[in-house]
Amino acid sequence: MSDDISYTLTKGKRIPVWFMRQAGRHMPKFKELVKDRWVTDVAVNPELAAEIAAEPVFLLGVDASIIFMDITTPLELLGFKFKYAKGRGPVYVDELDKLYRDVTPDLAEKWEPIKEQIKLLKKIKLNVIGFGAGPFTLMTYLLNDEHKDKLKTKEFLYRTAIEKLSPLAELLTEQARFQFENGIDVFQIFDSWAGSLSGNLLESYVKVLTKVFDGLEKYSKRIIYFCRNCNMLLDSLAATSFKGYLSVDWNCDLKVIHKSFNGRVGLQGNLDPFYAYVGGKSMLDEANKILTEVPDYNHYIFNLGHGVLPGTSAENLKLLADHVKNWQI
Repeated sequence: MSDDISYTLTKGKRIPVWFMRQAGRHMPKFKELVKDRWVTDVAVNPELAAEIAAEPVFLLGVDASIIFMDITTPLELLGFKFKYAKGRGPVYVDELDKLYRDVTPDLAEKWEPIKEQIKLLKKIKLNVIGFGAGPFTLMTYLLNDEHKDKLKTKEFLYRTAIEKLSPLAELLTEQARFQFENGIDVFQIFDSWAGSLSGNLLESYVKVLTKVFDGLEKYSKRIIYFCRNCNMLLDSLAATSFKGYLSVDWNCDLKVIHKSFNGRVGLQGNLDPFYAYVGGKSMLDEANKILTEVPDYNHYIFNLGHGVLPGTSAENLKLLADHVKNWQI
């Protein structure tokens, strides 16, 4: 039990709660310290990054901090070049072939700011969630694919080979090891766009993910995998040996997933962020529906089904966190 994520976060006393994108634009420290700068510009300053990452624990009452960086930050620290445009986020401007020439330099030196941020968060005795991008999702950024169905990325992989994701899978594995070795408690894989895959590409991609999970066997029970619109992907993952936690969106039924994995995985989710945005009774009613239907309270974390929406008030998030923490199992 002590290796389980839920137990790690609350020592089995109640349901844990945190929110994806909890340290974003709705929070005072983000507004004060990030302002017009880009996330990576702040992430390379461990003191500022830790201050932003820690604030939700104290202001909202959530059970963990999540390290403050962008999913492209590890690549940027390795020398890959991005530019930023308002409304678009990071835009890759380097050669794609650079991935296949050198993606594993001296990580300990290049990722020092991330290491120092983790150290500062652990110094004040916070639970720390690390993260990295799933290979498919990171490739959508490297190809600057803005299509809602990620057609550009799927076509690239279809016409070349799914093996083109191997360097990104290796990067993700090394990133998780690095963060665990430097003190994180949990690692979440953000693979938001992998739900757009189907057919042979989906089956091939699950093999890529399986290599990541196998490479992180030592930490397997402390891994969370997140994907939107993930029902088809989850069907394929159920046939693998994955035994961490699955974080799912509001289109998924927690009981169905629990059954399809024979209860071997933990679950995280899955309130539609819209309800956190509107707040009030409707938010709490929707949370109650989810909490009532949880199939296994010992292996469950309350979260949103995706990140906090821009414009969501911190007051709504605090009310929601308090509500979950007071829920009687």
